[in-house]
Amino acid sequence: METTQSPQPDSAEATPNKDTSSTLETIHRLTVEAAETREKTRDIREQLKDVLDQNDEYREISDQIKELTKKRSVTKTLLAEDKDYQSLTADLDDYRLKLKDINEILSQHLVLYYDQTQQTKIVDRDGETRSVLISAKLGRAEA
Repeated sequence: METTQSPQPDSAEATPNKDTSSTLETIHRLTVEAAETREKTRDIREQLKDVLDQNDEYREISDQIKELTKKRSVTKTLLAEDKDYQSLTADLDDYRLKLKDINEILSQHLVLYYDQTQQTKIVDRDGETRSVLISAKLGRAEA
């Protein structure tokens, strides 16, 4: 006799038990609270911007900054045509990409280390104890 198992449901669709039900309620409450707090933050930032824009001295300095920013941009454009500048910029881009790749690989290995040991501390090559920080974020809603 052949038996078949139904596929495991995605974790988002799994039937919550008593512990996860409480956790999900907390997550739902906190996501609503975070959205409300973001909205309040936006409102306060807009109010601060209005207060600053009403100040004559602030507006005058802001105008000066805008003018200097334009001049800096023109100078930077001229410098970008310089061969030494282009070479250094390319080197910087290469090292930034390399560092990003190294950090992604390191992150994957730190998660693997945590999965294997359940430890949140690691001793580095210099003998210093460092914390392993595990972080999770809630992604965008799926369509």
